[in-house]
Amino acid sequence: MAGNKHTSNQSSKAEPTFEAIQVMVVDDDVICLSIVAGMLKTFKYQVVTVKSAEDALGTLGSRSNFFHLIITDVHMPVMDGFELQNQVREEFNLPVVLMLADDNESSMLRGLEGGAAFYIVKPVSYDDVKDLWQYVVSPRKSKLETPIQRPFKVGAGLVAMVQEEKQKRRESKKKAQVKVNEDNETEKGEATMLKKSKVVWTSALHNEFLEALRKIGLESAVPKRILEHMNEPVGLTRENVASHLQ
Repeated sequence: MAGNKHTSNQSSKAEPTFEAIQVMVVDDDVICLSIVAGMLKTFKYQVVTVKSAEDALGTLGSRSNFFHLIITDVHMPVMDGFELQNQVREEFNLPVVLMLADDNESSMLRGLEGGAAFYIVKPVSYDDVKDLWQYVVSPRKSKLETPIQRPFKVGAGLVAMVQEEKQKRRESKKKAQVKVNEDNETEKGEATMLKKSKVVWTSALHNEFLEALRKIGLESAVPKRILEHMNEPVGLTRENVASHLQ
């Protein structure tokens, strides 16, 4: 496989629709794998999941020119996401998005220097995945292409870019928390008027939901236990959680 380089431009295929974007998700954490795949499917991506970098390379080798984008976790046994990223870029000419456990600056820089198209900090949210199409769709054409990201050079510009992105994430989290607090206050005032208030699933609240799922496990995830692990936010009922779980 290492000697066979699959570098044919995928834009030579017939123009697919947005719903035909084929994404491979790689993660040894089966819960995270299932959650990310579900989010992608919500936005009509076609998703294939694998549990290791080795399985990812095997699937890519057997389904040449099938995938448009690879999303991989960084921390995996045997072969990590950085190694997988390098092989995918060199052998299959595909853009790779990295999922990081935290916003560690050195990890972000390493990924970008290695040619990553983008990175996502866990827990993954809907906002993180909804616009991933931009890494496989040319901004000037409607057809799918493979705009491989050349490795960034280390320098002040790259460091500044990473730091700016981290700051944006912090501000986004703060705004989300303010939104949750405002919603909770509103729900308190409306509690006597409505038996069931409509819950606004902000990014912060959704991340709490995902973290609860990770701790409990999908097989044991019932609304009551999820609420307990979320510290029972004001206004959030079992019915709200059950509906979101579906």
